[in-house]
Amino acid sequence: MEDLGYWLARASTAEGASLDRLEEDVWSRVKAIQSQRATERMRAVAIAMALLIGVANGGLGAKFAQSSSEMRVFTSAAMSPLARMEVG
Repeated sequence: MEDLGYWLARASTAEGASLDRLEEDVWSRVKAIQSQRATERMRAVAIAMALLIGVANGGLGAKFAQSSSEMRVFTSAAMSPLARMEVG
């Protein structure tokens, strides 16, 4: 405990070093860090939701895109020379 008293006494005599607002400064930094972490969590949740929605829509789109109809031959894409190269 003597070391703590020594350092506190030394800090109070140093130029510009004041411990008057120490607790307030510490709590303001704690609140800032908590706010930053909450923001980062919300950002991660938003990214995860966007990824989930994208994968779900991509999977559904791919499933519906694979189904072909006999009426496909009457579309303008059927006239393309590349249409003969399609597999499936």
